[in-house]
Amino acid sequence: MRKRTYIIGIVSGLLTLLGILLKANNYPGGTTFFVIGGTLFILVFSVFYLIDKLSLESKLKIKISHIIQYMAMFMLVFSAIFFVQGYPGNGQLSVLAVIFLIIYFVFFSRHTEGRKIIMQKDRQLASILFTDIVGFTKMMGEDEDKTLLTLDRNRSIQKRLIRKYRGKWMKEMGDGAIAIFFTASEAINCAIDIQKEVNTKEDFKLSMGVHVSEILFTEKDIFGDGVNVASRIASLAGASEICFSNIVFQNIRNREDIKVESLGTKQLTNVAYEVEVYKIVV
Repeated sequence: MRKRTYIIGIVSGLLTLLGILLKANNYPGGTTFFVIGGTLFILVFSVFYLIDKLSLESKLKIKISHIIQYMAMFMLVFSAIFFVQGYPGNGQLSVLAVIFLIIYFVFFSRHTEGRKIIMQKDRQLASILFTDIVGFTKMMGEDEDKTLLTLDRNRSIQKRLIRKYRGKWMKEMGDGAIAIFFTASEAINCAIDIQKEVNTKEDFKLSMGVHVSEILFTEKDIFGDGVNVASRIASLAGASEICFSNIVFQNIRNREDIKVESLGTKQLTNVAYEVEVYKIVV
C-alpha cells in the first residue's frame, strides 16, 4: 500500500499540473487532466487523513508531506518563470501552490514535531517514558497471532498520544517501548492518557516508568543510565500503574490534578545508586 499510495500521489500532482498548463494555453484535454489529477489527489489525501486519524506508520505521512512541499515549490518556480516570460497560467499555478502549502501546514507539518527533539548526536536532558505490556510472555504462549495484534494496537495508541504531547517514539524492545519528551509533565500527561485509553478500549494492561535524565542521542536510538532507570522503574509498576522517580516528582509536585504516593527508596537492578520511586494514585 505504501508504494502504491506514494506513486499515486506523485502522478496525481503531475496530472493536475499538466491539466492547468494545457488549459492555460488553450490546448485540448486540460480540463480532463485537471479533473483526473485532482480526483486522484483528493483520494490520496483522504487516505493519508485516515492514516493520521488511525495513527498508522508515520514514515508514509512524512513522504507525502515531502511530495506536497516539492510540488508547491515547483509550481511557484514555474509560476515565476511564466510571469517573467509573459506566458499564461502563472496565476493558476500560484493558486495551486498556495493550496498545496495550506494542506501541508494544516495536516502534515505537525508530523515532524517530535522528530525535532533530536537536533544532533549529543547528550541532552530528556524525560523518558518506558512502557511494558503486562503478562506478555504468557500471552505469547497462549495465542501468538492475537498477541502480535495487541502489539500493533499498543503501538498505534502510543504513537498517536506521544505525538500529541510533542514526544518522540524511539523504539520497541519486545513488548517494551521507549519514548522521550521535552518535559516531565508532558511525559506524565501522555502516560496518563495512554493508560486511560488502553484501560477503556483494550483487553491488555500496561505498566509504565518515567524518569528524567541526561541521555546520549544518535539518529535512531538513545543510550544512557537514565534509560535503564526508566525501565527498572516500569518493572516496579503493576498493571495500569505509572511509577516515576523523585526527579519527576520534583517537577510535578505542585500539580493538584495528580495524586501520588511514595513507594520508598529502591535499589534498582544494575543501577549503582538508590532511587526514590513514586506512583500515581487513581
